[in-house]
Amino acid sequence: MHRTGFVSPEEVSASLIATDVSVLPYRDGVSLRHGSLHACLAHGRPIVTTWPTIETPDLRDHENALLVQAQDVPALAHAVTELAADEGLRERLAVGAKSLAEEFTWDRIAARTVEFFAELGA
Repeated sequence: MHRTGFVSPEEVSASLIATDVSVLPYRDGVSLRHGSLHACLAHGRPIVTTWPTIETPDLRDHENALLVQAQDVPALAHAVTELAADEGLRERLAVGAKSLAEEFTWDRIAARTVEFFAELGA
């Protein structure tokens, strides 16, 4: 790990694109509130992260991320090793991540908001 301090959005993007595997070991489990998760999804990176503590159906193990128990270092290391060794799995997770990211674009969020308010008015 290398701490950079502040970097520009372009540098962040270039760094994410350069990664083979994104590892996000959250102590309290992954959630859709984490900007670091969304950044990795938007860049279509294969992700290893921790099981969410609250059911999050959008995150699917071996489809758009590899999920391990929080604070289980051996399981995290095994998942990173598995992903590093399996190009097909990396590609599948990258496609899954990018697909999930599409659910969080501003256009998609706006459309769902319009649908919500239309249902309230019905």
